[in-house]
This record gives sequence, structure tokens and C-alpha cells, in this order.
Amino acid sequence: MKYNLNVRDYVVSNDEQEEREMLHQEAAADLAEDIKNCNTESFDYRTVKTTIPDSVPLKSNPKWHKRSFGAVNTVEQCGSMAFVSKLFLDEFGFPYITMDSIIKEIVNKHYRLWKLENLDKVLVFPKASVDGIKSAFPNNERIQTCNSLDEIYSITGEPVGIGGSMYFMDNLICSICEQNNMPITPYKDTRIREVDHIIDCLESQCPVPLRVENSVYYDDPHYRGGHFVTLYGIDRGKAIVVDSNINSHAGINTLPISQLFDAMIANPDLVCAWDTASLLS
Repeated sequence: MKYNLNVRDYVVSNDEQEEREMLHQEAAADLAEDIKNCNTESFDYRTVKTTIPDSVPLKSNPKWHKRSFGAVNTVEQCGSMAFVSKLFLDEFGFPYITMDSIIKEIVNKHYRLWKLENLDKVLVFPKASVDGIKSAFPNNERIQTCNSLDEIYSITGEPVGIGGSMYFMDNLICSICEQNNMPITPYKDTRIREVDHIIDCLESQCPVPLRVENSVYYDDPHYRGGHFVTLYGIDRGKAIVVDSNINSHAGINTLPISQLFDAMIANPDLVCAWDTASLLS
């Protein structure tokens, strides 16, 4: 059956937002705790891996240098969720879904997150506009008097990119399962909560998308933020990761599994790894 890309919108009711945040935090806490208790030396003599893809979408591709990604930044700068999603779709038999369509889906369905430099509120509309910002801050009298974006930015600071929401992958998995008459619960059935589950996915030939904190992943305390990568295997203590941020070795990165695990849990609020094996049920 041909899959038509149609992920549920990021914007949900306040009650549903609270519920998915709760489910995310529960899964994040469980996975972080299991990683902390994991004896990584047990992987020193173990190999479990899936087949590395023939083609990896790299952020260095000239297509992404100036391609805007929602209201601020470019795909090259902040598009790791799009790249991970493309790998995922290719892996499960949907190579006809293009990067272009994935990027548009992330942006138009409001998964591209950003903010104004001096304000904390997360914004999701695809393009910055005077009316849009005014509607987002109805009680800010100074913003309400502005007639141009320049006037607004003089008060709020410039737009700052946050990245792609982690919830896009949850709803992408659910969308495919639903079309295949295998409905699952997003943020609950789509998340991995323990290290053994990661191994189970790899043994089932299912790569594992996950988030890493850059400072630990790149071993550089000055590298801020994080991004999404895909784990394709563990080979005698080394993690085999497909990473669209890396230009060398066709996007294949190898690092100690202990370093990868530390990078996964460095930001306790953003720990996430996805169970792609649910598509095999």
C-alpha cells in the first residue's frame, strides 16, 4: 500500500498537550534511568546491527544551504528531524516520499519551533508576521502598538530557531501504522524506555532514531544544543550512527556506545528514542 504523508498537526488542545508532555517525560525518565544503570562494558564483545543505507541525506547538500525552514534558519542549520525522517521512510519502504515533502510537512503542520529572542513563548506558525505575533501575545501592549516586524523585533529581539519538534516522529510512526490498520498510541507506544528495547529493535533490523546533546556527542563543551541521529548498530562497544550533520564517511559516525548514551541523557528534558519496530507488528 502506498503511504501518503499526512502527519497530524502539532497544534492540539491544552489537555492533549499536557498529556503528551507527561507521556514524553515518563518515557524520558525511564530511558535515562535505564541508561544510567546500564553496564556499557557488556557491549565490548557484542555486535548487533542493521544494514547501513546506501544513500544518506546530508545537510551539506547545496539544496539546503539557503532553503528556509519555517520562520527562521535554514534546513541545513536546523533540519535534522527532516533528515532522520527521510532515513526512516526510506528504510520502511517509502523512498518515493521526498525530502522536499517532508520539510513542507514539518513546517506546514507546525512542528518547526521558534521563539523571539527576548521572550520565552514557543511559536509554531510557519512564517513570521505582524498579525501572527500580535495574536500570540495579545496582552503585550507594546507589541500590540507595532505596525511592522522591525518595530516588533526592536522590542522582542529577532526570531531564534529552536528546531523540529520531537513529536513529529511519534506522529509519523502513528500515521503509517494507522494507514496499515495497526493503530498505536503516540508518545507511549512510539517511545523506547529501556536499553534492551534498543537492542531488540536493532536485532529486528529496525534502526533507532534518537536525540543527542551536541556538547557530549561531539565531545565539545562549546557546541550548544542538540540534534537527531539514527542508531544502526553496536559493534564491540562502538555505536554506529547515521548522522546527516557529518560530511565525512558518507554520514556514518562511529563513537563509543558510552558516549552516545551520555549524549542521549545529557538534557533530561529531551531524552527520546523511537520504537520503529512497531511497524512490524
